[in-house]
Amino acid sequence: MAGWVITQQSYDSDEGVETALVETIYLQDNIMKVVQPEMVTMFNLNNETITIMSPVKKVYWTGKVADYKKEIKDAMRSAMEEQLKNAPEEQKEMIRKMYKGMMESIDNPSKFAGEEPEEYELEIEQKGDKDRVAGKLAHKYAIKVNGSVKEEAWLSESDKPHEEFDIGKFYDLFGDFTSQANSSAFYQTDEKYIEFSKKGFPLKSISYFGGYESISEVTNLEKENLDPTVFKAPADYQKVSLLEIGLDEQE
Repeated sequence: MAGWVITQQSYDSDEGVETALVETIYLQDNIMKVVQPEMVTMFNLNNETITIMSPVKKVYWTGKVADYKKEIKDAMRSAMEEQLKNAPEEQKEMIRKMYKGMMESIDNPSKFAGEEPEEYELEIEQKGDKDRVAGKLAHKYAIKVNGSVKEEAWLSESDKPHEEFDIGKFYDLFGDFTSQANSSAFYQTDEKYIEFSKKGFPLKSISYFGGYESISEVTNLEKENLDPTVFKAPADYQKVSLLEIGLDEQE
């Protein structure tokens, strides 16, 4: 099977399309590469690794989710110890509690953020409406949690890039990572939602949050045989720690 190259834009309704984050997604042989202007993230289902690259610094980090969590938590512990050195005695317990909560959120981001109800019922309903997005015919669906619409999605049922990428395995392996990065909602790891995702490809989605909407839409979708080098860090990139990837450039 050929791979896919997908261009999409994401923005919040209160800020408008002119503020959209434009990203290009490459899918092939159970590897997904997401290219944003300042960061590239790669998910490899074959060896179960994440790779994060900074084109600005020409550096990259690679590892499993467990490695990612350990490095983040180690960095938090170091930051906490640093803060405790200079903190007044009466503030130390509060600082410890704050960091403990942050570290727990690394292991269970959705639950910790208070987004995931203890119990919920997920409904996915086809609305019958059809629309054209990026020149493709798309069917509209409403996704409800406990009766409240959380998302509307327009699926192209003739284009199935996810045949190149196992979305169920993706959420099993990387669900915590995507929740941590605020790039997925808790119900999207639900088996019913994953089965729905396999029907086709979401060309457009609107996620509803209190008072505003987050909109994502595909502007181009092409089937293409991709060279395997697309999914490798460039030869002139240096391998570094996760902390070094995330540090701001400081002269």
